[in-house]
Amino acid sequence: MPADGATCLATRCFCELVRADGITQPANAWSSLAFVVAGAAALLLRPAARPERVLVPLLGVALAAVGLGSFAFHATLTLWGQFVDVFPMYAVGCVLLAGALVRLGWTTPRRAAVGGVALLVALGVLLWLWPESRRVLFAAVLLPGIVLELVRTRRVGGDGRWLHVGLGLLVAAYALWVLDQAGLLCDPTSWLQGHAAWHVLGAVAGWCLARHWASRRLVA
Repeated sequence: MPADGATCLATRCFCELVRADGITQPANAWSSLAFVVAGAAALLLRPAARPERVLVPLLGVALAAVGLGSFAFHATLTLWGQFVDVFPMYAVGCVLLAGALVRLGWTTPRRAAVGGVALLVALGVLLWLWPESRRVLFAAVLLPGIVLELVRTRRVGGDGRWLHVGLGLLVAAYALWVLDQAGLLCDPTSWLQGHAAWHVLGAVAGWCLARHWASRRLVA
């Protein structure tokens, strides 16, 4: 593997054929831009309540960054591309976790912001020093935020349909990711890639979270 190559080159960079010229994995690269669309759509939402008026735009920016980073990664399959792919994913997880804690009333927005930034920096350092840990660390920051958001929704008895739709899409996306990575759903030269589907469904799931946050009323 080249010294600056993505760590997956030593094993398997998903199903899609790695091309020698041009965009290395075009289906996976172009499908990444679904996150940019989702982020832009989130920025168009106008939450009525606080702190969602801050959380939703932050999530929108993080989602757009995920799309640009993922495009860079799949277009180059380089180590720097891998970093800019994963780091915004950590940002999404940190926004979700901090948002859930604030919405539960367990911390203040200021403390959540400081803690979220500190956690993101720490995750970035670990990603740089130990890139093989990227998937474990992403799960470690994403899952607590999901659980806490579910707890908050159940506690207040609000409308959680957008959250549940998003989670359903995320589960389906992850199933396709696993099938693609394992080679069980694989046609290397096709534009229909399981990993590309993971991008699209994951992007819609991210927008559903933004829509869920934006749906909270001032009286909730």
